[in-house]
Amino acid sequence: MIKPPKRAATAAQMIRQFIADELQAGDQLPSEAEFARRLGVSRVTVREALGHLWVEGLVTRRWGVGTFVRDTPPPRGAAVTNIFVDIADVGSLPHKIESAGHTPALSHAQADRIPCPDEVAAELGLGPADPVWRVERCLTIDGAPAIVLRDHIPASLNGVDFPADRLTDLNVDLPGLIQRIGLRVVRDEARLDAVAADEDIARLLGLPDGAPVLHAHQTSHANTGEVVVSTYSYYRSDVFTFMLVRTVGS
Repeated sequence: MIKPPKRAATAAQMIRQFIADELQAGDQLPSEAEFARRLGVSRVTVREALGHLWVEGLVTRRWGVGTFVRDTPPPRGAAVTNIFVDIADVGSLPHKIESAGHTPALSHAQADRIPCPDEVAAELGLGPADPVWRVERCLTIDGAPAIVLRDHIPASLNGVDFPADRLTDLNVDLPGLIQRIGLRVVRDEARLDAVAADEDIARLLGLPDGAPVLHAHQTSHANTGEVVVSTYSYYRSDVFTFMLVRTVGS
């Protein structure tokens, strides 16, 4: 038997259509109470529906202010696939590797406090003179260089100086460290493509210059709605591969 659609999913589709017909980028959406009245559902259902649209990247939510149509919608096109993963299923990458029966280690780890680079300033909401931590790590799997991670994190988060130097410890995961200072990472957005490894990436991964690697640019969003981490990752596809699994929620 075909299960009927959840009320929240139906409400989310109706709100999508409302946005397409009535609103433009940057416009504020009606309140939860107004949507509940229009759609004939509870505010709880509306809140869940808006949560779906936020995860999809269609809207942004400013706590205490309201919900808005996203100014820059997520990229669409034949070469782009949007993949949404429940953040509750994402844990420490070294722990996941270890659980699969392999041995992770760090062959390189360095944390530097630098002026915010232009390429991440806008998404982190910072200016070029604002300080950020640039954390670079090379993760090996069973002794083979596999992944280079370059994180950019504001020097201060939630009014606390961020202890980025702790990320040089293999057993410290970034979402957990952020949670300890009073924030929760609730959504990750990533875009994947193939690039030629530059000299630094090639050296860390043990590859010839210009060798193809899988590249990901990921932004991590906190429960406050702000982007708290911008990450550039580079993967040796002959050592580390992805398997994407889609499931139907209960």
